[in-house]
Amino acid sequence: METANGRDSRHFSFGHIVGDPFALSTITVSIIAWLIAFIASIVSDIHSGFPNFAWWTLVYMFFVIVGVLVAVAADAVFTYHVAIVGFLAAGLAFTTSAANILVYLPRPEQEAAAAGFILLSMIAIVWIFYFGSQPTASHRAAIDSFALHREARAPPRASRQMANASRPETYVSNNQAPQMYTSAQLSGFETSSPVTGYAGGAVGAMDQRNAPQQRFAPPPVPQQQQTGQAPIHMAGMTAAQSSQLDGSANAPTEYPYRAKAIYSYEANPDDANEISFSKHEILEVSDVSGRWWQAKKQTGETGIAPSNYLILL
Repeated sequence: METANGRDSRHFSFGHIVGDPFALSTITVSIIAWLIAFIASIVSDIHSGFPNFAWWTLVYMFFVIVGVLVAVAADAVFTYHVAIVGFLAAGLAFTTSAANILVYLPRPEQEAAAAGFILLSMIAIVWIFYFGSQPTASHRAAIDSFALHREARAPPRASRQMANASRPETYVSNNQAPQMYTSAQLSGFETSSPVTGYAGGAVGAMDQRNAPQQRFAPPPVPQQQQTGQAPIHMAGMTAAQSSQLDGSANAPTEYPYRAKAIYSYEANPDDANEISFSKHEILEVSDVSGRWWQAKKQTGETGIAPSNYLILL
């Protein structure tokens, strides 16, 4: 099983099948249907002949059923759901063709084989509808709610790495709360000057070409402020705007949105900004514009959470 923090701990266990009523029932019915079709096909071939392509259908569906069983037992459905749906679509064409021929033949064993293929076709349709849907789909979420092990299933590590690619680096000690800024507070600092083309304002305010590493460094203390004179504010800002920026940075964060966790998530122990949460937990969210959302749990704990693990209410 691939846990929420990206560490691959997937293992094969029949407990994943036994603890999932949907998987247990559909796999059981598919095995029974395959046995009915297989035994009836042998009897039919002995007494009155049997369509040769139907043997290939039996072999193909045998491996499809085994593949679904292994994927569910290894808790790898999310990883291989596209391949599963593709193989099931081809198997559905095979089983319906075999059933269409056998159902009109007169002998009872041929009709029994047709019944087995019809059951296999019905199972294939149900599986295609289930595995071909997203985990957030209403019908799949209702089915998964009865499973005992489904809460740990989450998007693969590649999805989390993609989210990390757009996430800014943070350097916060474990004993200090992270400083959060909104887009309104940073307005005017993230774009370059329309006159000079350099961040920092007019020519001479900051030499970006000679010292690019100073782009995000704090501005030096002006000489007038050190000598007790009136402080000089940043280019393009008035005193009122500067004081408003300082006050808004210390204002408490508001959480106008509510989100529900569709997967469990374990925070990275090396990042003090992240928070852990369990499936179906309700979180309050302050901003939903990025791939990492600032969220607050019911216990009051705050931090960032990956947006692909949450769904807005």
